Amino acid sequence: MELWKRTLYVCLFGAFMASVGLSQAAPLIPLYLQDLGVHDQADLANWSGLAMGMTYLMVALFAPFWGKLADRKGRKLILLRASLGMAITNALLGFAQAPEHIVIIRILNGMISGFFSGSITLVATQTPQTQTGWALGLLSAANLGGSLLGPMIGGYIGGLFGIRYAFFIVSALLGTAFLSTLFFVKEEFTPQPKGTSQSLATLKASIPDWKGLIYISIGSFIFAFTTMATAPILSVFVQQIVGQGAEHIALLAGLTFTVTGLAQMVASSVLGKYIDKLGPRFILWTSFIYVGLVTIPQAFVNNIYTLCILRFLLGIGLGGLLPGINTYLSSITPKAFAGQVFAYNQSTLFMGYFIGSLGGSFIASQWGFGTMFITTGAIIALTGVFLKVTLGRTQTANH
Repeated sequence: MELWKRTLYVCLFGAFMASVGLSQAAPLIPLYLQDLGVHDQADLANWSGLAMGMTYLMVALFAPFWGKLADRKGRKLILLRASLGMAITNALLGFAQAPEHIVIIRILNGMISGFFSGSITLVATQTPQTQTGWALGLLSAANLGGSLLGPMIGGYIGGLFGIRYAFFIVSALLGTAFLSTLFFVKEEFTPQPKGTSQSLATLKASIPDWKGLIYISIGSFIFAFTTMATAPILSVFVQQIVGQGAEHIALLAGLTFTVTGLAQMVASSVLGKYIDKLGPRFILWTSFIYVGLVTIPQAFVNNIYTLCILRFLLGIGLGGLLPGINTYLSSITPKAFAGQVFAYNQSTLFMGYFIGSLGGSFIASQWGFGTMFITTGAIIALTGVFLKVTLGRTQTANH
């Protein structure tokens, strides 16, 4: 097997497991907190939100540091660090004795995570340019698949063996990602010369299309913000549609998330091939506009079936965004600085996730769900127009 393909397949497995490791805690942490003595609903909500939100914030803050280290020491090292670190922190969760322990460990989890962003850098720098869109599309699908199945896996293992053992089992699975990376990934890496500056000024001087990088970062933030804006309150919106006393509200709410995720996962791998044929610029701006146009009608939905159809169509458009963003970044970034560029973009994404989770709830609480959907839809559609006008045609640079 060609080296780049073997690297891709190992990264697919590792990205999936790392995503499971981050997301499987979502249904478990509130239950775990109850086991630790937190029974007041307000306290439970606050501790749960803090435990989950701080992880995303730490990822955003620490990603640039790991990206610089990747450019100095190699991308394989970052994958080994992230997989082993997440295996350890998940195991530590199983020993928590107080809510403060959970929050501290989740902070550590966010600080040392970064397998997915490291995988993007490694795959982007080792894959032939004509296959980059396809490879990064598969990687996005693997990461998304882990996010979708993680809560289900965590909930199933927790129900079968107990919550503490769920963390231990996921820790063991992350350990397999560490071992597969250790033994099967061989990186072709040339370290930066000693004394090479890693400042933003050096990075700017090394990337001819610096404005394109800034525009893509804006697009990444808008994508993350608008995607996460609807997530925290979508269940409440479903409840409003079907009625307060309707049966199976939790199931119906879960269905709206699942259809979006499944469509996005499938579309990521399919659209990745079209990115290689048509270029990431075209896929990017058309996907942004499409997502915006599919988001706005959700403001006028009055039944669950229409909402699920629109959410499925939304997922198809979302499937082109992350692969398009990462492929465009790969096309304009010299290999020597790929770690920093993808890490900064990861920070932008996670900051968008963090702020979006707060912003969407605020808009909905102040002006209603309809305004929230119309506002976020208009923002993301206008971002597509902005990228069509500002982005130059994709160029192959130092790849």
